[in-house]
Amino acid sequence: MQLEVIYPPQRTMRHFMLDEDQEFHRAGVQAYNDWLAKGFVAKAPEHFVGQGQIPNLGIDGAVAEMRRCREMGLRGVVISSWPSGKPFLDDDCDPFWAEAVKLNIPVSVHISLVHKGQQREQIGSIARKGEAALTGFSAAGLTTMPLIVGETIFWGLFDKFPGLRMVGVECGAGWIPYFLEQMDDRYWRNRGWAKSTLKHQPSEYFKRNWMATFIIDHYGVANRHAVGVKNMMWSTDYPHHGADWPYSRKVIDEMFHGVAADERERIVSQNCVDLYGLNGAAGKA
Repeated sequence: MQLEVIYPPQRTMRHFMLDEDQEFHRAGVQAYNDWLAKGFVAKAPEHFVGQGQIPNLGIDGAVAEMRRCREMGLRGVVISSWPSGKPFLDDDCDPFWAEAVKLNIPVSVHISLVHKGQQREQIGSIARKGEAALTGFSAAGLTTMPLIVGETIFWGLFDKFPGLRMVGVECGAGWIPYFLEQMDDRYWRNRGWAKSTLKHQPSEYFKRNWMATFIIDHYGVANRHAVGVKNMMWSTDYPHHGADWPYSRKVIDEMFHGVAADERERIVSQNCVDLYGLNGAAGKA
């Protein structure tokens, strides 16, 4: 059985989400979710796992759209801003997390988050000069995802919602062991004056609540036990230019050379099957 998890195109979504016209914003996001659920996934639900886009229209709008996505059969959602719409995480986001746990919906972040008032030019565009674009592509996720992961952990999000599952999309995994080490060290040294109330070491929350997807990451695969074999998911990024199709199997074979078959299967397919409750059907590359 072949399965594909489909994520919203973020440049398109942010075209709507950064517009000042809220009706345009809502209409664009909902039109995409409707098309994905009813016009695409519904045609072959045994092969496609849809991820709905959450708008940046306040907490009530975020919760309402998540419920609507679930009702249409989408198995996960993507946030491109904190659910409250603020440029930081706070308690106002709690109703969204609570609903995600209630509905058993994993919440994904595709590399970065934006917020209202942020200029389009600051988001990153392929219209930049070639060298700047290449730098941005090479460091995608490295300057943003550690901060997002750290914010969720140190804010105590997973003490409040231990069943919440989150996914860093296309952010890679090779950086994770170093970041987990540094989080644990900085927490231990500074927990007193910072008045931290965490119940566990920061790295424990990552292992329990976060997953990361990667396309090419030989370092991540080589250090999979430090990352967490159950915290990694291979991705293809098809049909974008970052995809290796039609050579996906060749790239996987090279990347997983010497890796035990059960670990390879878990990273390439089984973790995704478990995350989205796909009834044991393994999605093969």
